[in-house]
Amino acid sequence: MQWRRRFLSVLTACVVLCVSASAFAQNKVKIRIGTHISIAAHLIMQKRPEVLQHLGKSYEVEWVRFAGSADAMPALIAGSLDGCLATPGPMANALFQTRTPLTVVHQLLSFGFDGHYDDATVVRADSGINNAADLKGKIIGVNAIGSTVEQNISIMVRKAGLDPNRNVTFVEGRTPFLPAMLRSNKVQAATLFQPFFDQAMATGDFKVLFTLSDIYGGPTDYVVMVFDDKFLKGNAAAVRDYIADYLLAVNWAFDHRDEAVKLYAEEWKLPLSVVNGYLLTKKDYLVRRDGRLSAKNIQPIIDLLAANGYIPQKFDVAKYIDLSYLPK
Repeated sequence: MQWRRRFLSVLTACVVLCVSASAFAQNKVKIRIGTHISIAAHLIMQKRPEVLQHLGKSYEVEWVRFAGSADAMPALIAGSLDGCLATPGPMANALFQTRTPLTVVHQLLSFGFDGHYDDATVVRADSGINNAADLKGKIIGVNAIGSTVEQNISIMVRKAGLDPNRNVTFVEGRTPFLPAMLRSNKVQAATLFQPFFDQAMATGDFKVLFTLSDIYGGPTDYVVMVFDDKFLKGNAAAVRDYIADYLLAVNWAFDHRDEAVKLYAEEWKLPLSVVNGYLLTKKDYLVRRDGRLSAKNIQPIIDLLAANGYIPQKFDVAKYIDLSYLPK
């Protein structure tokens, strides 16, 4: 009789444990994130999960890499992503064309602050192209047709008195191959992201024509993290844990730079010397340790995009920013 009671007690305990484990597994939220090669902290999250506190406990991540935010945003609108990198143009179109409710939750990359890298449109040093007006009749390479890069250059050439629809031609090229397209004269200008900018400029045959700050009048909080509002509100605790882990990865990368450089170089098949020359330095985009951003560093972009017809309307971007998901 005693052994039967003991057996039933053990069996009950096992059932409780199994039910608890099952409930835990069900409570773990899957977060689908759209990212880009430039977001080094996302790579750290994938390659050094041991530095994170909440991954595998309150949430799991499915990573999807895109050529840029213009590619990632349609995936979020379609419901294939829960959060993704965003720049002001695609975010505004999601808000006002497809009526997709979005919220900015933290900074990813800022351009031009305190000497940090500012996306540069470059030309061959021997091209004779010295300003935006000289781009008349030229072919310009961009990472994606319809991308924010194409919009940025269009705004700049319009400032120079050109019609971007008639006076220049945009062609698409994968970012790593744009320098080769410039050298072979398949394009006469191209906007380069890091790490490809430093690698391309090392040979001395390119020069910078203009930067993003030249277009928008100063430094910008240009790349941000957005979430679909429905997912955000339904999974607030998991998103907070994800963002806390993201910032752990950011700070780990700064504090263990040599290892971060090696990871990045290995992942993207880049020379270690090239990555070491820029990653997490002033030559890189500004990544803030606390993930904070300011509406005043985004609003000038919104205003110019609206003025040039690239987004449906001008709006107060501060209304779509919520930094309460950042760690206290």
